Amino acid sequence: MNDHDQTDGAATATTTTSIKVTKRHDRSLYMHVLHRAVRLFKGRIIKLGDPLPAGSPKIEPTKKAKKQLNVRERELEGVWMYDLLPKQSTEKRATKKRIYYFCGGGWQSPATEQHWALLTEMALNLTDTTVSLISYPLAPNSPAPETFPKLMKLYRKVMSDAHEAGEEVILAGDSAGGNIVLSIIVNALHEDAERGEELPCPKAIFAMSPSTDLRRQNPDIKALEPYDPILRIDFINQTASSWCGDWDPSDIRVSPLLADLTPLAKRGVPVHGLTGGYDILGPDAVLFREKCRNAGVQGEWLEWDKQMHCWPLAFNFKLPESVKAKDWILDVLRRV
Repeated sequence: MNDHDQTDGAATATTTTSIKVTKRHDRSLYMHVLHRAVRLFKGRIIKLGDPLPAGSPKIEPTKKAKKQLNVRERELEGVWMYDLLPKQSTEKRATKKRIYYFCGGGWQSPATEQHWALLTEMALNLTDTTVSLISYPLAPNSPAPETFPKLMKLYRKVMSDAHEAGEEVILAGDSAGGNIVLSIIVNALHEDAERGEELPCPKAIFAMSPSTDLRRQNPDIKALEPYDPILRIDFINQTASSWCGDWDPSDIRVSPLLADLTPLAKRGVPVHGLTGGYDILGPDAVLFREKCRNAGVQGEWLEWDKQMHCWPLAFNFKLPESVKAKDWILDVLRRV
């Protein structure tokens, strides 16, 4: 496939081999003002609460989500999950696809109001898709050495159930959640290849501002820190260490950037995602995207300059870039 550019207003779409990247460079006055205001807090916007007990935490949907959705709580392989079903079509809805979503929060915080809002948008607008939020065990009391094997077991179960039900699965997540979905699938496909098996695998992956390398060695992280409105190096180092536990951060079960990604291409699992130019986790996410391209993995990515970490989650505040990015996500998921 030859490279080509298509320009539509402020957006430029570039396809290089298997990866299509839509690049945007515009920033509204509203977003500019927000960034300046948030920087005044010097990294105090994102705060971690008290550590939660070990194991999968039960969580409570927001009032707005419960007003628009029927939220069904269930437990599978010791992990709580929440199926989001629009009230007006619960009985009539014919599900062809299911999104299993892992929320970010430094591997230490459950779903926020912003996460519930985004998942509600997905549930209401993706008419052939059921959205399921996964409440995975959280660090520091459930670090990766304890949690990752449980999530691999959960993954095998949901994929087996989906195969039997004729359901297509998309695994999605943001930030730490994006790290988890990438790590689970990459490692599962490696296991399959080593055993000479082709067990059921997802239709696609979606990762918003994913954390892909927990070594935090990329020099661009330090160069970007003065521009990042919300994340600080101390914070991302602390959360990575908390999740890794006694695993080395170069372990591919926590740093998918370091894994061989060719099994994704061989099994035809596309990886979609987005990155912001003012996000200190962005450079490693871009490296992951480029490694996907070099491995022949299919995917669509949005790269938006001067945007903060996980900026689509702010769409409820009517920020133009957040609304447009949220709509872009829905469009990609609709076409999977």
